Amino acid sequence: MDYGKERVVALVDMDCFYVQVEQRLNPALKNTPCVVAQYKTWKGGSIIAVSYEARAHGVTRNMWVDDAKKLCPDLQVARVRESHGKADLTHYREASVEVIEVMSRFAVIERASIDEAYMDLTAAVQERRKKMTDQQIDPSLLRTTYIQGYPQSDLEPFMGDDSNQRRSRGVEQWLASLPAPSTGGQSSAELQLTVGALIVEEMRAAVEKHTGFRCSAGISHNKVLAKLACGLNKPNRQTVVPLDSVTELFSTLPIEKIRNLGGKMGASIKEALGVDNMGDLTQFSQAQLGQHFGEKTG
Repeated sequence: MDYGKERVVALVDMDCFYVQVEQRLNPALKNTPCVVAQYKTWKGGSIIAVSYEARAHGVTRNMWVDDAKKLCPDLQVARVRESHGKADLTHYREASVEVIEVMSRFAVIERASIDEAYMDLTAAVQERRKKMTDQQIDPSLLRTTYIQGYPQSDLEPFMGDDSNQRRSRGVEQWLASLPAPSTGGQSSAELQLTVGALIVEEMRAAVEKHTGFRCSAGISHNKVLAKLACGLNKPNRQTVVPLDSVTELFSTLPIEKIRNLGGKMGASIKEALGVDNMGDLTQFSQAQLGQHFGEKTG
C-alpha cells in the first residue's frame, strides 16, 4: 500500500446535480422535496435525480413519479426537456462546463461523468507546500472535512456529541498528529493529504460562489480510495482517507461499493471466492486472484 503515497487524488461529485440545476433555474424548488424526472408517458415518468429532502421520505432514483408521490405527496417534479422525442440534457451539460471551468483553476481535471471529476492534486500540493510556513494548519480551514478513522476512540472517550462536534475533534486530533515541516515532515503522506484537503475546500467554496452549486469530495492517494471517500460523508462535505485507515474501513465494506467492482464483476468475485467485503478480499494474494480472474484482472 506504500506505492503511490506521493500522489494526492480527489474525486468531486456534485450533490444531486440535476436537482441543483433545476433549482437554480427555478429557486422556488430550493429546500423542498424535489425530483427530476425523464419522460412522462408511464406513471408520471422515471426519476433520475432526487433532492435530499425527498430522499428523507424514501424517494429514490429509478422510481416512477406516481409511486414517489405516494411516499411524498408534496413532491415537486422538474422535468428533463425533450427535443425531437429525446431527452435534452443541454442545461445540465452547460452547468457541468461551468463547474469544470472553476475546478480547473485549482488542479489537473479528469472528467468522469456529467457530475463527477477527478483532480490530480499532486503538483498543486507540492506548490502549496513550498509556500507554507512552519505554523500549524488552522482547523477552521477544514470546516467541512472528515478524516476517516478520526477521532481515534482509543485516544479519546466517546462523549455522545453530534456528528459535527465529532468531525471537528477528529480534524483537531489528525492535525495534532502531523509532523512539523521543521522535523522532516515535508514529505509526509499525511501532510500531503491535508494540504490536498485545504485546496479542495477552497475549490468547493469557489464552485459554490461562482455557480451556486454544492459538491462533495473524497481525498486520498488514488482514484479507488478517492471515489470511496467521496461517498462516506454527504452532502456538501469532504472526506480524507489516509492509508492507515483503509484496513479498518475495508473490514466491513461491501465489495460492490468499490469503483469497478459493482455489477457482474462484483457478483462473480463474491461467488468465486465466497467473500462479501473488501476485508475478506484482501486476504487473497495477487497470484491467487490471477488464477481465478486472469492475470490482468486479478
